[in-house]
Amino acid sequence: QIGRPSRRRHVYFVITWVELIMADIQQPTVTRHVGGSYLEWGPVWSGTLVAIAISTGLTQFGASAGLAMSDPIRADNTLSYSFIVAGLWLLLVSVTASSAAGYIAGRMRMTMNDATADEVEFRDGIHGITAWALSTVAVALVASISGSIASAVTAAAVPETVTAEIPANIQAWAENQTLIVAFATAAGSALGAAAAWFAATSGGKHRDEATSMNVVEIGRAHV
Repeated sequence: QIGRPSRRRHVYFVITWVELIMADIQQPTVTRHVGGSYLEWGPVWSGTLVAIAISTGLTQFGASAGLAMSDPIRADNTLSYSFIVAGLWLLLVSVTASSAAGYIAGRMRMTMNDATADEVEFRDGIHGITAWALSTVAVALVASISGSIASAVTAAAVPETVTAEIPANIQAWAENQTLIVAFATAAGSALGAAAAWFAATSGGKHRDEATSMNVVEIGRAHV
């Protein structure tokens, strides 16, 4: 009809701030990592150097305290168990150094904001394992070279005519020393890898949560 007002209904979509925030949480902004690697070598090398330094320092401390790998046979042809204590000390050194390397590599790594929480934890762990692997290879190479040099010097210093009669049971125990030490070294390496992984994931959580290292406060007594 002419002159009759229109009755069309206009629908307006009203979006509240709450809905905007929920939409942003449900669909986060994804930053794609194109043409690069997720492995950051800076934190890895930092953790590796710290692990090597800790291993060197603690090993020297153990050697000065009498925990060095010594001869399994004493001068009186009796058994010596000092190498077992030395093996346990090396096990402790491996776990301590690996934990430090993993924590540094995991916490100092930068996140890419393109992964889930599980993927971020996995990447942190990989950085810790890589730092552990590099430090383990470096320490093994140094130990192998040092052992070769020490063996050559000892062989040159001891005359070939010097022989000693050693009981058969003690000889068998001395021959098994290599197997025991090798097993302890392998166990320390495996425990070190696990320690590096868990330390790296813990470092990553502290990084994401911005956890301060100064978490201990000394209370003051009020009189």
